[in-house]
Amino acid sequence: MAISIINLAKNSLKFTSVQLISAFIAVPVSIYVATILVPEEYGTYGFLGLWSMYATLITLGLLTAGYREIPVLLGKGEDKQALRIQNITITSDMLYSILPFVVILGASFFFSEPILKFGLIVIAVAYGINHFVGYWSGINFLRQNFTVAAKGRLIAAIASPIVIAASVYWLKVYALLVAPIFAAVVLGIYYWRKGPINFRFTFDWKETVRLVKIGVVLQAGILVFWSFRLADRTIIASTLPLDQLGLYTFAIGFIMMVLVIPTNVTNVLQPILYQELGRASSILEGLKDTRRIAVYLAIGGAVLIPISQLAFYLVVSLITTKYIDSIPIFYVLSYNIYLASVMAVATLILVSRVVNKQKVSLAVHTVGLALNIIFDLLVVKLGYGVVGIAWVTICTQGLVTFTLYYMAKSYMFGNIKEYFRFQIIIWAPFLVTIPFYFIHNYLNLIASNVWTFAGISLVAQVILWSLVIGIFYRAYISINDIKVVMQEINTAIGGKLPGRREDL
Repeated sequence: MAISIINLAKNSLKFTSVQLISAFIAVPVSIYVATILVPEEYGTYGFLGLWSMYATLITLGLLTAGYREIPVLLGKGEDKQALRIQNITITSDMLYSILPFVVILGASFFFSEPILKFGLIVIAVAYGINHFVGYWSGINFLRQNFTVAAKGRLIAAIASPIVIAASVYWLKVYALLVAPIFAAVVLGIYYWRKGPINFRFTFDWKETVRLVKIGVVLQAGILVFWSFRLADRTIIASTLPLDQLGLYTFAIGFIMMVLVIPTNVTNVLQPILYQELGRASSILEGLKDTRRIAVYLAIGGAVLIPISQLAFYLVVSLITTKYIDSIPIFYVLSYNIYLASVMAVATLILVSRVVNKQKVSLAVHTVGLALNIIFDLLVVKLGYGVVGIAWVTICTQGLVTFTLYYMAKSYMFGNIKEYFRFQIIIWAPFLVTIPFYFIHNYLNLIASNVWTFAGISLVAQVILWSLVIGIFYRAYISINDIKVVMQEINTAIGGKLPGRREDL
């Protein structure tokens, strides 16, 4: 059975809608926070956030290994075994999570500055609560209970900004740290009532060891992947002033907001694709639809780049003027929207239980991380600062994305000609976005006001994308396809217009 692009789009729409609502709330809150916190305070928040991020990433990979197997077992109809793997996975990971909680708590005693000492204590508590609630969120998503999971994310998206907005004036940085705790408690109550997962404490040493052997490699890949993303901020934190880290953190925060749109698609794709691989007669048959999905991500990611550049320019120029120096950083980092989005498909293929090439993915990301660190340190030494680090991030990310598709080619394509034709199709939209970097920098110098800048940019985007998509990608984005998607969107949000179901 083929993967329905319409079904994928409809379910990812649920999470994208939540993210849009979240952005509608979070962006004004972020702007409000930026008017209160100075770059140095934002830098402190970025530093504390690194502890939480690394605690989440440095694990035995139990969840990664278990969650990879559950969709395949469900695809084969082995529901009881899937539930058993779920309970063993959660139990073992729950016991392990005590360790990072204690490490963060203990680290607080090594800092003399109150904001760092007490900030780490709050981070430890937030990690413990969010990690526990995350089991229910993850399993509901994995079992394709997308509506329940989407509502859960909506609750978190609303609760956290409300706490931040209400308390940042008097709690300062602490407001950003306390908010996730409040949101996790509310979310836990929701899942307890609406999203039960039939969890029973089940410890099986032999099964745990088996999952750890798989999970360590998988988690190492995830750790290297995120270390790749965090290397830039880590190096800035250790080599440059806090205000530079603040500017970089502010810019990349908006990048992450935009990235949620394609990320929602690939997140929804994962359990659907793995379940399809469990049913398919061959790997090539199970992955045949990934090529078309990758092209949609390529087009969508490319379109988002100039739009996000323009939006960030307007926000910073009109409102958060203290962060005006972050515009050049954002212009560079925006190209990661495309690169990270497209890369996700190749990564899903390589680390799947059926393909089982997680060591290949790990090796590619490790090389990319090493290059990233080496060249980050080099550009800092040469005096190129945070903009230079941003360019290194984009170049190494591009190399990793290209290499991963090369490693996955034998599982996606019947012959080498199909692979090379596919490469041209997915990289062409990225090349189209490159001129916008120079256009926007040039407009920044000559435009009489921000609205002249916006008008020229929007006209150029509409004309260029209309020509590119209309001439070269009509087979992927046709009028009929758009009508079907709109019908499904209307149905998804409760409209009366019936959606026509079909596999694309």
